[in-house]
Amino acid sequence: MTVFKYFLKIALKNKWIIIMYISIFFVMTLLNSTDAMKREEAFEETRLNIGIIDKSNSELSSSLKDYLKEKNNIVATKEDEEYIKEQIFLEIADAVIIIPEDFTERVIEKEEAIIIYKDDRKPHSIQIENQINKFLAFANITYQNGQFALGDVKEALKENTQVHVLSKSGFFENSSIETWFRYYFNFTGYVILAVYIAIIGIVMSDFRDERIDNRRKISSKKLLEFNKEIYLGQLTLAIAVTSVFIIASILLMGRYIGHIYYIKYLINLMVFSLSILCLTFLINNITRNKHVITTLSTVLSLGSSFISGVMVPQELLGEKVLLVAKFFPVYYFVRINDAVINSLSEVAFELFMQVLFAVAFLLLGLMFSKKAQRI
Repeated sequence: MTVFKYFLKIALKNKWIIIMYISIFFVMTLLNSTDAMKREEAFEETRLNIGIIDKSNSELSSSLKDYLKEKNNIVATKEDEEYIKEQIFLEIADAVIIIPEDFTERVIEKEEAIIIYKDDRKPHSIQIENQINKFLAFANITYQNGQFALGDVKEALKENTQVHVLSKSGFFENSSIETWFRYYFNFTGYVILAVYIAIIGIVMSDFRDERIDNRRKISSKKLLEFNKEIYLGQLTLAIAVTSVFIIASILLMGRYIGHIYYIKYLINLMVFSLSILCLTFLINNITRNKHVITTLSTVLSLGSSFISGVMVPQELLGEKVLLVAKFFPVYYFVRINDAVINSLSEVAFELFMQVLFAVAFLLLGLMFSKKAQRI
């Protein structure tokens, strides 16, 4: 087990780098998950800055404008697509709506009646769609004999629901706990991706040194045994790093584990770690340059995390972004963490996809390894 011991010895030489990575990323993970938990505790409707262009000038459109003015701040705008987009880009307006001339007819026929430009960078901008849909739903209900009972619509929209916030027990408490674990493990995926590639890559770059490779060739150590001990060292290091975050979650929130389906996070993290370990194996067989490996660690971890739902929830990302994200195991890892399930069979597809990525990375790594041996 000489190679295995030497692998761990080199890893320990880089212990301060490992500690630095884990410390920084762990603090970020903890802050992100705690902050997200607090954000979930309350909802507050926001007054948006909106522009309204009314080309209909009908009784129905006037009633809609009055309703939107009660809920939002009105800003001046004009009917020019480039001008509207510039207003939204500069955050002068959160949304601009255009009410067409045949607005009333479209509402009666239950067709798409309004053109909406909104700032997709702000999640709360979706409120304008909800407000418009709410108004139109009430208006359609009152439509009889060719007329809208707009007085009834106005009264109905004024009705408020009395909301009583429960104490931190039962569903509310469980929801907050689930949110904490969800964000914690999502962000841990980002950490693992960065740490595995950077730390294991640094250690492997020393093993890939030409002098060490030449010494191995003239030694009695067979290549198969050499690789077995190398992979055992990588697996040991990976288990040690991943265990830090599992143990930390238990120490921080262990008293709440019985309130959630914790095994989901545990199995998901293990499968994800396997896929990233195989990705690290592939990268190590493509390049020996430490600077390239460090760069890939940063780019892949940050890039895939942003488009897969670690930094920004998947429901707020565009379809094209998510389509690209599906080519990374992080996407499926986040999908499982975000899912509310009763058994692992409900996320079997996502687990299978991560295993599939692991197999693909492993096969590609072996292919590059064989090519390197021939050279």
